[in-house]
Amino acid sequence: MKSTEFNAQTEKVNITIKAPNKPDVTIQGEVGLTLMEILKNNGIYHSAICGGKGTCGKCGILVLAGEAEVTGADRNFFSEVELQKGYRLSCCTYIKRDYTKVSNNYTIMLLSGMEETFHVVTEYDEDTVPQKSSAEVCQGSGGWGIAADIGTTTIAMQLVSLDTGEVHKTYRAINGQRAYGADVISRIEASNQGRGEELQDSIRRDLLRGLEELTQNGEVPVKEMIIAANTTMIHLLLRYPCESLGRYPFTPVSVEKIQISGEELLGIDDSFMVTLYPGISTFVGGDITAGLYALSFDQREKVSVLIDFGTNGEMAVGNKDRILVTSTAAGPAFEGGNIICGTGSIPGAISSMVLTEGQVHVETIDHMPVKGICGSGVIDITCELLKAGLLDETGLLAEKYFEEGFRIAEDENGRPVTFYQKDIREIQLAKSAVRAGLETLILKYKVSWEDIDVIYLAGGFGYGMNVENAIRIGLLPEECRGKTEVAGNTCLKGARLYMLEQDGERRVEQIRKRAEEISLAKDKDFNRLYMEHMYFDLPDRSEE
Repeated sequence: MKSTEFNAQTEKVNITIKAPNKPDVTIQGEVGLTLMEILKNNGIYHSAICGGKGTCGKCGILVLAGEAEVTGADRNFFSEVELQKGYRLSCCTYIKRDYTKVSNNYTIMLLSGMEETFHVVTEYDEDTVPQKSSAEVCQGSGGWGIAADIGTTTIAMQLVSLDTGEVHKTYRAINGQRAYGADVISRIEASNQGRGEELQDSIRRDLLRGLEELTQNGEVPVKEMIIAANTTMIHLLLRYPCESLGRYPFTPVSVEKIQISGEELLGIDDSFMVTLYPGISTFVGGDITAGLYALSFDQREKVSVLIDFGTNGEMAVGNKDRILVTSTAAGPAFEGGNIICGTGSIPGAISSMVLTEGQVHVETIDHMPVKGICGSGVIDITCELLKAGLLDETGLLAEKYFEEGFRIAEDENGRPVTFYQKDIREIQLAKSAVRAGLETLILKYKVSWEDIDVIYLAGGFGYGMNVENAIRIGLLPEECRGKTEVAGNTCLKGARLYMLEQDGERRVEQIRKRAEEISLAKDKDFNRLYMEHMYFDLPDRSEE
């Protein structure tokens, strides 16, 4: 009997994974684990907004072969017809072994595709990146550096010539920690529940894959590496305890610059040094410091604004004399999280929509078959519903769509992709948090919108967002019209500049010294503005 139990726990079965427009992949899975755990263990990052708790419904699969019991969580997200066809949540589907059958192999289809195809923004303005002259190159000592941006959702790395300043190769990937939850709070909780080593191993693997690809498995010698990331990502990378990050007063172990050898950080036999970008606070980390440096806030005479959209809507306002920063809990709606048919920026995600005379016209990333709705699509859909009079100023959908939602399209499996009342509430919460946070900073800085020179939108969501539609739904104020610039990946740019500019360290420290964090949690202005901006401004029909 004991022997049988032991075999059941250690036995593995083959699992064939099908995904649209990709060749089949066969992996092995251990009996007793969930399909999500097995996918994660094999480096396949299936969506897990809730961290595998069965509450978000993003990890849908179609079980084509193999035993998969229906759970209560499955019933929350799939119809009876879909359950009979084999639709399940991978986080609730346990691999089992039936000893009465010759074969226990599984075949599954990932409904949201494989997230390694996630679109990762690495573009940014090159004008301010120093390019060295031929004489400087001849005098240089040669060598290569790695600039890295560890985001909560994605990872971007670049191989940079330390002589010329040029980027020779770029690596893009999804952050494997996404399997533990979409936002930093989920990761902090996972770490505090004893999974810190797993989280550290995950990000180490991601960085090592990037290094292997950029350096051709070590053939290109690296002299230094600069990593910029938010405070939580740095804590997880270094395996710092995260207990104090998740509870008041939210104290980090450190936000200072850290230098560590590649051997100690990543366990590799290499002597290059790694510099971890310093941050400002728990919720305004090195990624924002890098962005402020990349945009030369420390050298600006005129006041400018930086907004980095994400689960923590970080933002800053200032110039060379003074900088105010803050972070507001926008949630994952801008990345497709908490949206019922939402998805990340993967091929097939609806990135824009136009509603013309009752007809829906959508565009998807890479023009691939529909898989869901990403953040920029959420903005466009909300705007179009407002323009069409199907959504009122309180965020209430027209009665016809209140229960069943507004149908946008069908995915490649024939399932409806629909925008629901709950989704509108999510975007209201997110847009209100960002707008109120931004306006609170402007108030504290004691300037008017007329005094603001440029509003920079950083990050992946800002890169793909329709700014005009963002203004129309109230995510950004009217005053942003005409003075907003899409800045791209300012975090990655800041990491690269830090390697190339001799006074980079001094300038970054000046930014940190001038930066003052504004806490919004108990701020009366923020709370007032938050309630005000929960509503939508209805469009003026006379101008259409």
